[in-house]
Amino acid sequence: MELYEEEAEHLGPEFDTTRHACRAAILKSPALHYLAHYSSGVFDFGVDALGDPPPAPDALPGGSRREELKRLGRHLTFQMTSLDRALQEVRTGRLIRLVLHTEEGALFCDSVVPTEHVVGLVLDHAGAGPLFGHPAVDEADRAVAELATALRGELSLGSLNPGGWETANDPVPLPGAGPHDPFVSVGDDSLPDCLAASRAEDLHVVAHVAGGEVRTMVDHLGDPSLAPFFKQITVDARRRFYQGFLRELGGLVTKLNRALRPVVGGLLVRAVLDVEMGAVYYYRLGPGEYLAGVTIDQARVSNADDRLSSLAAGLTPFGP
Repeated sequence: MELYEEEAEHLGPEFDTTRHACRAAILKSPALHYLAHYSSGVFDFGVDALGDPPPAPDALPGGSRREELKRLGRHLTFQMTSLDRALQEVRTGRLIRLVLHTEEGALFCDSVVPTEHVVGLVLDHAGAGPLFGHPAVDEADRAVAELATALRGELSLGSLNPGGWETANDPVPLPGAGPHDPFVSVGDDSLPDCLAASRAEDLHVVAHVAGGEVRTMVDHLGDPSLAPFFKQITVDARRRFYQGFLRELGGLVTKLNRALRPVVGGLLVRAVLDVEMGAVYYYRLGPGEYLAGVTIDQARVSNADDRLSSLAAGLTPFGP
């Protein structure tokens, strides 16, 4: 595999181990086409297997795909900061991983520490069927998450378990888990499907949004097994927050789609906002219509994603 590497003028030897880790990550994962490292929103270096020729000596700046990716990465790191502030209200910790999955590929932005991010890209058509578990996207997503964890290790910091993959196959059962009725905030024709998908074990909130309104929202936030997650916020406060945030999620995705589409291609069909305690999910169903979900348990982030993905695939049998 032939790699192209680029570094900013400010780069010094303090970045050597980080550069080596990024280069090793892209060599290890053929699904990854691009990796870049940012400090406080500033591009530090990038390594890619895009196959694009290096810029000509007299080339004007800003016109290449690599330049577009650098700008997009910078935009995503600022979006991470903005979204992190918005999500602080619900007391689920920092935003540590952002997945933006389009019809033509996916972009990942993972936080090492609040001012340090790695951005990865995979180019691969989504096709039909469930979006979660798409082989190339899944491999690249895990590779970027593992890289972020390795870079935290350089700072003697432990893993934040981005994606929940470290615990996906063996989650610890929650004490007090059992059959309890979910809370229904609002419901339409999609209510039975949302009720069937939601559960206290992993997918704690499921919502169907269309035309800018939450048409269905069911949750298990009041389940006794989740009581330890509510030491800093009440169930009602968290429920109100999610109802508002999930309603506005479509507008956020529209803005992100405008930034992504010229570079990655295709419509944004899946998004994951992974925080220290769980994640928020978006799955496009059609124009102005989507499913949204929440888990507040980091150990079950991938399980909840899989569950909502299956629901979305069932409601859009021919693909998003």
